[in-house]
Amino acid sequence: MDAAAEALRFEPPRDPLDPAVLAELRIAIGSCPDVAFAHLVDVAVPGRQAAPEPALFVWLVPEAMGSLRAALNLLSATVANVLPAERFLDVLILNSAPELLAAVEEARCLLVERDPEERRRAREAAATVGQGSSAGAAPRPWWWPF
Repeated sequence: MDAAAEALRFEPPRDPLDPAVLAELRIAIGSCPDVAFAHLVDVAVPGRQAAPEPALFVWLVPEAMGSLRAALNLLSATVANVLPAERFLDVLILNSAPELLAAVEEARCLLVERDPEERRRAREAAATVGQGSSAGAAPRPWWWPF
């Protein structure tokens, strides 16, 4: 696992969404055509925040990567339309940081799985990240630089 992924902690939500809101979010995210699968977790960044914060980690189907900004905009609008005004979620595209996939999966907080085969492929590919497949290459940052 990548050193940045080890520094982060991914946990089940400490303050879960209301079951009706969670069900609506699951349906809304599941209806986004670019989504292969998504996890809803709390993320703790040691030394940077007092408590874990909720985040939606989304893996996009390969065809959506060419229009990443449009996919992120749709996901963000979808989440904003479902959540109550007092709640928030960070929406992150997991394809941009595949080294985090294994740690996110370990939290066991899968929200949506539209494409089980893409999830299987992503997990297999993530298992090879950090195992010398890019020896000599500079480590990638864990954040997505917009």
